[in-house]
Amino acid sequence: MVPALQEPKTHSTSTVTSMEDEEDPIETSHSRLRNIYTPISKYLHHPAALPSLALSILYFTVLNFGAQMITYLLTPGYTPLHISSIRGISVLFEISATWLAPLVMSRVGPIRGGLWFVNWQLLCVAGAVSAFWFLENPMMAAGGLILGVILSRIGLWGFDLCVQIIIQDEVEPAYRGSFSAMEASVQNTFELGSYAMTVVFARPAEFKYPVFMSAVAVFVAAVLFAGFVRKRRGHLVHTPACFGGMDVKRRAEEEGYLRLVS
Repeated sequence: MVPALQEPKTHSTSTVTSMEDEEDPIETSHSRLRNIYTPISKYLHHPAALPSLALSILYFTVLNFGAQMITYLLTPGYTPLHISSIRGISVLFEISATWLAPLVMSRVGPIRGGLWFVNWQLLCVAGAVSAFWFLENPMMAAGGLILGVILSRIGLWGFDLCVQIIIQDEVEPAYRGSFSAMEASVQNTFELGSYAMTVVFARPAEFKYPVFMSAVAVFVAAVLFAGFVRKRRGHLVHTPACFGGMDVKRRAEEEGYLRLVS
């Protein structure tokens, strides 16, 4: 289906072994440094870097029903059966985002849709963290955290889909592999940071600190994406569109997404 993938690979027949043996060690070192620096620099200076970074920062979290959060939920008295049921409900909300996100993008485009989804996630996480910090009953505090995290998954998955559409549209085909590799590296770095949080704050009574820092990460991601939207569109809220003053179909065409879902 993709003609470019049908083209045969070209292999160089020249022998470079003897040349490599004669290379200057200093020049070789500089070359290796350039090989590391160049993709990082290109990634950070690319127009799609902000949404990609915003998505990557969301990996700095313990609010994802992963090992860290599950381990904590066992502390206030939730049983493995309770946790399995909760995770099942969370998955249903996540799957619903795969239906909701294309619907939203077809109407307002991926840029504005991404702004809506990340703000929804921020709102849900803020409510979850507030309940967890201020409710005195451990079971109720954990319950508030669970509810907020479940609802936030719609925003997370919807935002992820919107950002990936933006990246696929804006990153040059020849550079997509390098860009995606850099994005995955940044995501893995933030994910390692989330595990480091629970290494530092290892006691159940200290779990509130990783929870708070996870909420800060969502806030930073929302700010970064809002900056991207402001830079790209010149505004964050389009008043006529909010009150139906602009034709819905024309808005989608301006975002360049209508052709993808038609």
